[in-house]
Amino acid sequence: MSEETSSSSNIGDRVYDKAVQLLSMRMHTTGELHQKLQKRGFKDEDIRPVLHRLEELKFLDDEKFAQIFVDNFKRYKDFGYFGIKTKLMQRRVPSDIIEKALAEFFSPDDERAVALRLIKKLKKTGRTKYDQLARSLQSRGFRSAVVGALLSDRT
Repeated sequence: MSEETSSSSNIGDRVYDKAVQLLSMRMHTTGELHQKLQKRGFKDEDIRPVLHRLEELKFLDDEKFAQIFVDNFKRYKDFGYFGIKTKLMQRRVPSDIIEKALAEFFSPDDERAVALRLIKKLKKTGRTKYDQLARSLQSRGFRSAVVGALLSDRT
């Protein structure tokens, strides 16, 4: 084996080891992991084969990541459709996968339920006026139709 082949293999192993180490801490998207590996000084041509291998091994799966992310946000966080979409974009999930996950796992009824949960919390903190509630809901990414429908019923 030539020295060049040996060193590129060694770099590939180092990229793989670092990727697995990062994945052992928490799930990442392919885009996030790519970015983190670049920040650690690895080159694109060394990163891409590793990411491809991790996808084949199902250690990286952007669709599964998006599904779990949307489901967790629906259950435990107070963000609307656009809020969750923004968070997924920040995680570098491809837009087609984001749209699919939101369509499958965040129905308009789900969004209304999350908004109602947030409205109850906001009212406990003294925010009871229509404009205060509307601003709070919209800043968390709830769709205007949901905000309007819920607040016209409540105020």
